[in-house]
Amino acid sequence: MKKLLIIPIIGINLFATNLTNLIDTYRYEGIQPIIKSLENDLTSKQFWLNRVKNISVKYGYYESNSFILLCNKTTKSLEVLKYQDGKISKLATFKNLIVGKLGQKETEGDLKTPIGVYSLDYQIIPKNTFYGPLAFVTSYPNLYDKLHHRDGHGIWIHGRPLDGKSRPDLSKGCIVLKNSDLKKLADIIDYKKTVLQIYQKPVYATKNDIASILSMLYKWREAWETSNLNQYLSFYDKDFHRSNGDDLSKFIAYKTRVFANKKNKKVTIYFKDIKIVPYQNPKDEKIYRITFYENYYSPNYTFKGNKEIFIRKNGDDFKIFIEK
Repeated sequence: MKKLLIIPIIGINLFATNLTNLIDTYRYEGIQPIIKSLENDLTSKQFWLNRVKNISVKYGYYESNSFILLCNKTTKSLEVLKYQDGKISKLATFKNLIVGKLGQKETEGDLKTPIGVYSLDYQIIPKNTFYGPLAFVTSYPNLYDKLHHRDGHGIWIHGRPLDGKSRPDLSKGCIVLKNSDLKKLADIIDYKKTVLQIYQKPVYATKNDIASILSMLYKWREAWETSNLNQYLSFYDKDFHRSNGDDLSKFIAYKTRVFANKKNKKVTIYFKDIKIVPYQNPKDEKIYRITFYENYYSPNYTFKGNKEIFIRKNGDDFKIFIEK
């Protein structure tokens, strides 16, 4: 019994010691040294390696409880996972899916199911009974697809015709489940908190990548807050594009004007609910989709909302190549 009590007692003592040191630093030197210390931690890869040491990141890094759907086009299966408090649990596996043709979807009517990472935007009851009792509308084409000039729309997860008749054109690029499996899926997930990963050969995240990305994310934020233009732009890939279609040169011109207007003005930026998901792609490139909720404050502008960026490994570094 004594041995079992050692760990919590040590934890309490360490917390009390750190809290005392924190208070004394504030008493003697004010708040700035504490802020500086915290910022150093957030931009440190080692800090984040320690942070993710005991959590599962194979399917991505999630700061809130989430559901993960893994659709394998090759095996025609759908795994349903729950991510909670850093742990992954499997809720269900659905087999014998009907999916579109293999390969990456490129154009309307090619009958291919896209490869990538998507959200479930809506849960609907289709007016046409061809699609079964309900359907989930995916976010295809997403930002990555649009900037790669992929078209098409209406990629759903849906069921089979309610009349029970089998037809050769059930998929058309959609993911089709048995109606009983579809109803079970709807019962066990919250579609608003679900990430859909579609692949033929899976791409996984690593703890080293996740730690590097989180460190990079906070270095990027630091350069942004301090209006350090050169440092800020160093995080962007030469092939960068914004969601409005601007390339890197137009983005640089825009940010040069913005940073000049912010000179000597206090800017504060907070990130929360960060999700870093390995972006499924046929070339096995190290690409990640990052989403988070951003609070941005400056004397003349305030923004609160969701942010989305795509990063790609470039040598030893990750660079932003798409931003919304």
